[in-house]
Amino acid sequence: MTKNIAVTGATGFVGKHLVRTLISRGYQVRALTRRPQQDSENLIWIEGDLENRTALTELVSGVDVVFHLAGLIKAKKTTDFTRVNSQSVKTLVEILREGISNPHFILLSSLAAREPHLSSYAYSKRHGEDILMEQAPENLYWTILRPPGIYGPEDMETLKIFKSVAARIAPLPGGANNRASWIYAPDLAQAMIAVARHKECYGQILDVDDGAENGYSIDEMYQTAADILRNKPFKFTVPKTALKIFGHTNVLFSTLFGYTPMLTPEKINELCHPDWVCHGPHVMDLTGWKPETNLKQGFNKTLKWYKENGLV
Repeated sequence: MTKNIAVTGATGFVGKHLVRTLISRGYQVRALTRRPQQDSENLIWIEGDLENRTALTELVSGVDVVFHLAGLIKAKKTTDFTRVNSQSVKTLVEILREGISNPHFILLSSLAAREPHLSSYAYSKRHGEDILMEQAPENLYWTILRPPGIYGPEDMETLKIFKSVAARIAPLPGGANNRASWIYAPDLAQAMIAVARHKECYGQILDVDDGAENGYSIDEMYQTAADILRNKPFKFTVPKTALKIFGHTNVLFSTLFGYTPMLTPEKINELCHPDWVCHGPHVMDLTGWKPETNLKQGFNKTLKWYKENGLV
């Protein structure tokens, strides 16, 4: 991989980790931002959003690699998922088809794309993949990455797990034995860079996780957090029916109070799905990259960051 890199989603959770890692390795980074940011050594900010073709053209012009990380995991309207998670891929492919550069296009999708029927989010991620595969010109090299749950310092979603366990409560959505893979965000950043360095990844859809063969059960995940916090939470299974009622209520309240709901009936379909373990072709198979952090190690590091920032 040569030196000029474009990144969308650079101000998000995973994007921050990727940009920091790229800069630490000496790459020249161009990053999209909706708000003015101060340029620094090896980092140039391009002001604009995913619908601003002028900004996107400036972002990807002449680069060697495009990391397309920008995406929504929650939205007020299902059309927002399509606009950000699907349409943005189409826009970038159209711009690159004009020949302003011929980069390796790396799309950070989601393991949810494996089950597009579960939710509008999952469908939008799968649709984004399909757009890239079907509409990319022959000379555009691409790789699709499907990470599972991503966690680490600066992640506000995993914080909810630790706060729940700290309160000695561990709700198990759908069942204690539902299983999922996980990956620590700094490891994911290293994996993405490894993919960009290996031509063997061209034209591939690759899973990427921490290497735990069968992932982790929901019970194991909560128990890991409990062991680190040194307490014994009360664990209880929450039936899908009860979660659905809560999800519908949450959506109603979101319309009344103007917030974007995370826990919706569709999100509950995802939460209660029994198998979110990575089974497909893996980044490790093609790059030699190896994850450095298992769930216990990663939760320890994440909790340390939460404590340092007064969040737990």
